[in-house]
Amino acid sequence: MDSLLKWAILNGATASEDAPHDATRPAPQKLDPAVIDAILGKPASVQMTECMDAVEHPSTPSEARIIALDDLEMLVENIDNASNVEPLGLWPRLGALFSDHDSGVRSGALWVSATALQHNQRAQAAFSKHGLLAPVLRVLESDEDAGVRAKALLCVSAFIRANAAGLAEFIALDGLALLKRALESAIEQGLAAPTQKLLFLLGAIADEALDESTPEELRPAARLPDAIADLGFVGVSARAMLHFASDEGVAAAVFGRAAAFLVSLSGTEEGRKAVCASTQLRQAIDQARASNTLADPADVQALEAVINQ
Repeated sequence: MDSLLKWAILNGATASEDAPHDATRPAPQKLDPAVIDAILGKPASVQMTECMDAVEHPSTPSEARIIALDDLEMLVENIDNASNVEPLGLWPRLGALFSDHDSGVRSGALWVSATALQHNQRAQAAFSKHGLLAPVLRVLESDEDAGVRAKALLCVSAFIRANAAGLAEFIALDGLALLKRALESAIEQGLAAPTQKLLFLLGAIADEALDESTPEELRPAARLPDAIADLGFVGVSARAMLHFASDEGVAAAVFGRAAAFLVSLSGTEEGRKAVCASTQLRQAIDQARASNTLADPADVQALEAVINQ
C-alpha cells in the first residue's frame, strides 16, 4: 500500500500541489504488477492455473487440494472461464484427477467438470475431444464412494443434456445400460437420493427427445424413449416405487420422480405400450392409491391417465 500511495502522489498531483515541479519531477512510474494484483486480483486464467498447480503439487495437503478445487469450481461458474479450461490445458489435468487416491479430490474434479460443462457447447466439445466421458462412466459404475458417484452422475448429466453429439457418444459407450445398472444398484441398496437423480436424468433425456421446440441439432432422436423402454426401465422404475413405499419419508418423492419419467416415456407409442404392460407398475399405482402418504395424488392420476388412454 505504501508503493501505491507513493505512485498516486507522484503521478496524480497537479502543479499547485505539493509535488515536485517539472524540473525536478521524475518520469511517471509504472505501477508494480504485484500492487495491481493486490488491488484488482489476479486474472481468472492465472487463478485457474494456480488452483490446478496446487492440487497437483505433491506437498499440498489433502484439505488444501480440495479447497483449491472448490475455488476452481467457483471460477468456472463463469461461462467464459469455463470455456477457457481448454485453452489453458486443464481438461486432461482434471481428467487425471478422476482416479486420484483421495475421494475428496475425485469428487472435486468431477464437480468442477460438471459446472464447466453445464450449457456450454465449447466445453462439451473439448471434454469429448479429450475422451473424458469414458473415465467418468467408470467412476459412476465402480467408485466405492457414493458421494463421488453422485458427482460423476452430475458430470454425465451436464455433458449429455442439450448436447445431441454428447448423448450419442454416451449411448455408444453403453451409457443407457450403465444407468440401468446404477438405478438397480441404488434401489437394492435403498439409496433414495441417487435413485431420484437417476430417474430425473432419464426423464429429462426423454423430454428433450420429444420437445419439438428444442433446435434439432440439440435434440436427441425422437425414438430414444423407445430404446429406453426396450431396455426395461419401466419395470425398474416400478420396482423403485414399490421398494421405497415402506419408507414414508421418501416414498412420495421417489414415486413422483418415477411417475414423471414414465409419463415422459409414454410420449411415443412404444413407450406408452411398455408403461401400460407393466404389472409391477399397476401394483405400485394400486398401492399408492390406497394410501395417503405414498404418492402425490396428481402423480397417481397422471400415470392412470396414460394407462387408461
